[in-house]
Amino acid sequence: MFNGIKQFGSQGAAIAKLAILQKKIQSHKTEVEEDGVKAIVTGDGKLKELFIDDENMNKAVKVINEAITKAQKYSAEEMKDSMGDLSKVLANMPKGM
Repeated sequence: MFNGIKQFGSQGAAIAKLAILQKKIQSHKTEVEEDGVKAIVTGDGKLKELFIDDENMNKAVKVINEAITKAQKYSAEEMKDSMGDLSKVLANMPKGM
């Protein structure tokens, strides 16, 4: 019984650490500037700001991030479908393989 409680505590600590790490990654910004174009991207892959010849391109940022989100949702759904198929295959495999 106590092992279960200890395990829950260690899982809770791991979840808390993961949440802190996710926030740290999301808040990190990487900036690249070349040939009059400057892009600032967060650690989770979202375009934060885009400047072309010192002009802020906020409209483009919104559209680009929407496209990224849609692509990520598509990828997640494809992975979920594939992993579901894989789990069925693994479940039907003989034990000990």
